[in-house]
Amino acid sequence: MAALYRKYRPQTFADVVGQEAVVRTLTNAIEQGKVRQAYLFAGPRGTGKTSLARILAKSVNCEHGPTATPDNTCHACVAISNGSSLDVIEMDAASQRGIDDIREIRDRVVLQPVEGRSKVYILDEAHQLTDAAWNALLKLIEEPPPHLLFVFCTTELQKVLPTVRSRCQTFVFQRPRLPELRQYLRSICDGEQIEAPDAALWKDGARRRLAPQPEQLERGEDAERGEILGLEDGVVAIGVTAEGEAHAGGAEDAKVPDGQRVELVAPRAVGAARIEAERAAERGDDDDPARGGELRIGFRDLVR
Repeated sequence: MAALYRKYRPQTFADVVGQEAVVRTLTNAIEQGKVRQAYLFAGPRGTGKTSLARILAKSVNCEHGPTATPDNTCHACVAISNGSSLDVIEMDAASQRGIDDIREIRDRVVLQPVEGRSKVYILDEAHQLTDAAWNALLKLIEEPPPHLLFVFCTTELQKVLPTVRSRCQTFVFQRPRLPELRQYLRSICDGEQIEAPDAALWKDGARRRLAPQPEQLERGEDAERGEILGLEDGVVAIGVTAEGEAHAGGAEDAKVPDGQRVELVAPRAVGAARIEAERAAERGDDDDPARGGELRIGFRDLVR
């Protein structure tokens, strides 16, 4: 049985959770024939950057496109979904970060696409490219061949060279909001034909475990789509009931780790901090150490 996070990876723009502004802008560009040749997707892990890059690749290479609604049945779409397309190359910049790797790209981009209309390069963790590698790419980004499309994905936008950022269309991905995550979990349970009461999906215990732990709040982290589906995998294996969900992680009151003890002692304080963290995220303060520091420090003092 495939893991839920892989089975339910978004395959169309309509499947993407919590990125309405990004989806709307990209679909408009595709429908109007104004797709840029270099995009920079930035945001926290698990927010759908790589998935959306693949959907964009399908949109421009679909046999019935370019289209904002790729059919996912033609040969090009199936190959991209399976990771076997010769025209869509995914690279991990964490391990392929040097100038020699970029020179290999420069040698290959002059070749026409094998099957589709565009040759798409998706570079994950792009902030880990060396400065020399970025400089080697710069000319390609400025004057790419007509069939070339770059999508750079990063969790640390500030580490990307300003000269590169100025030549890409940048999208900043947001963490999904709690109502969107609730709806997402419900749709997966319906798809898997799992009878799960709302209390089991998002009761106080589940909310506390999906909410950031104190040490995570201090680092500015949050629960993401992949983590939530990993948790749901465990819940499904045990059986979903409002009472049984609390045992999915194998936690017992007598064996609660120190980092989680505050959640049992002061659940209301954790809930209040979670709500405030949501408000900070909506304001865009959660990823800014200068503005988000007060929230994290205040919460840390509260639970000591």
